[in-house]
Amino acid sequence: MAEKKANVTEWNLDGALDVIANIHKDMEDRSFAFILGAGASVTSGIPSGGTLAKRWLEELHKLECRDGGEIEDWVKSGALGIDDLTMDRAAEFYPQIFDRRFGKDPDVGSAALEKAMEGKEPSFGYSLLAEVIQKTRHRVVVTTNFDNLVADALAIHAHRSPLVVAHESLAGYVGPNLRRPLIAKIHRDLFFDPINDAAGVGELEAGWQEALGKLFHNYTPLVIGYGGNDGSLMGFLDKLENAETPGHMIWCYYENSRPPENVLKVIEKHDGVIVAIPGFDEFMLELCGKIIKEFDVTEISRQTEKLGKERVERYRKEVEELTSRTATSTPTQQRTSAALAASAKDETDWWTWELRARAENDPEKKRAVYEAGIRQIPDSSKLHGSFAKFFALGRKDFDATKALYQKALKLDPESVGATGNYATFLSGNRQYLDEAEAVFKKALKLDPEHVNITASYGAFLADGREDLDAAEAMYNMGLKLDPENAVITANYAALELARDEANDIESARTHATRALDFSRSDPGHPAANALLYLCLCAELLEGCAMPEMARLKRYLHTGFDRGISNYSIVFRSILPQIQEDRRELYEALGAAIQDSELVPALDKFDEWKALEPIDPFEPL
Repeated sequence: MAEKKANVTEWNLDGALDVIANIHKDMEDRSFAFILGAGASVTSGIPSGGTLAKRWLEELHKLECRDGGEIEDWVKSGALGIDDLTMDRAAEFYPQIFDRRFGKDPDVGSAALEKAMEGKEPSFGYSLLAEVIQKTRHRVVVTTNFDNLVADALAIHAHRSPLVVAHESLAGYVGPNLRRPLIAKIHRDLFFDPINDAAGVGELEAGWQEALGKLFHNYTPLVIGYGGNDGSLMGFLDKLENAETPGHMIWCYYENSRPPENVLKVIEKHDGVIVAIPGFDEFMLELCGKIIKEFDVTEISRQTEKLGKERVERYRKEVEELTSRTATSTPTQQRTSAALAASAKDETDWWTWELRARAENDPEKKRAVYEAGIRQIPDSSKLHGSFAKFFALGRKDFDATKALYQKALKLDPESVGATGNYATFLSGNRQYLDEAEAVFKKALKLDPEHVNITASYGAFLADGREDLDAAEAMYNMGLKLDPENAVITANYAALELARDEANDIESARTHATRALDFSRSDPGHPAANALLYLCLCAELLEGCAMPEMARLKRYLHTGFDRGISNYSIVFRSILPQIQEDRRELYEALGAAIQDSELVPALDKFDEWKALEPIDPFEPL
């Protein structure tokens, strides 16, 4: 008597997406769990289980078939001892084929898998899955795959780190109430003795059965790219009662690859449905459009590009912080700078020349390095911009600096960094205030959320335009983007000092104290500015600033990045209120903060010379 075939409902794709979208919108207590198989990873360059199984059959044929017969006939003949095996059905017999190929030495099989997955990046579909996990409540992935594509996609897009459970011994950490995304790898991870053999794949380990039983009691399975060719997950789903899973199990299969009868029976048991989809990437794209509010695929691209640039900039900044050089740099700093310069060998990369320039103490040698780099790569906007920044810090040749910035922007008109630095440079010359403002506005148009440019433009509005209200608005905007930004917080203190009202002086002290604290892990000119403003606050409020000056004295003898600061508006407001014989000291302090060569000149002031320096970050 013929066995009764499964009677499974099939939905069309548009209708299925509408159902998922309605559940997402109307049933906040219902969430989907993605069940992913090898088919989801094919567009990431990882071969499917069927492809691997056929590859291993070809290897076995080459190793064992001695009569030169065709592989299809040899496989069908039963020579491998696997009943009903044919080349077309290789995927269904993946574990048995793995056993037959690598049974005596499974480590060789694991090495083959590692090779197949090495260097593979998440496809577009995985990026979209990461968006769903990040922006919706559907944050569970159960997979038979060994790869790390889901976790990699979340990391690439700087989404929340998932709980990855890659071994049955950790299955107890899987539960229905999740604080973060979950990736359950029921056949283990590629590097944790992955389960490929028939015995391991044949039955789901007890710990996983208990954990998934609780999970699927709360999550509706949404299956993508899974062929159901293992006995473990399929056996588990077969044992589950229909009432134990909420709603319809939705089983997505690729067009022209309808699930086999044994899978259809499990789907029928759970009152599930099947849906033909063109592919994993295509399905995820349409799903995102249905369930993510104001989904914008171009925004993912922009954010990915931005994150990539930020990672590169952060990496280079961390390296460059090792090479911050002044006349007082320590032997350790000198060794580090020399080591970095020696390790930078690609002379077609502008950063090689930047590191070599930073390794030089002598300004003329530094200049010579930049000039050699520009001869080598004359079309590098970044190198011209970096050379211009070096000139700007020297403040010795305005025209040459301006020409370098203009060349950098001619080579790359969209360079946010060069545009912002050029605007800051121009703002230091009162003849170019209008041009500086236009360049600042261009920089913010290129990147409206660039915190450093926001800070510099705010300082320009305060010092160059003397528009304190507009400057405050820019600082507030910057602090929304980065609430612990030391530069903006110190600038805010300057703004309040310039207003010179009693309540503003107290607030200025608060902001300067916070700026100093924010600078603790990344010392630079904001810390020096904060210490100077704390001195001024103490002068106005207590009539004495000796403790604050003692901290500033220690800091001025450290190798901090001096940057560019303008104290004119603060000094114009505050110095007239200070004893005349001390005004000159404060003006000299401002100059010394900006130029390390002027620090020794401070010793002409007896009270400064008598100070015992103290830790600049030590609480008063």
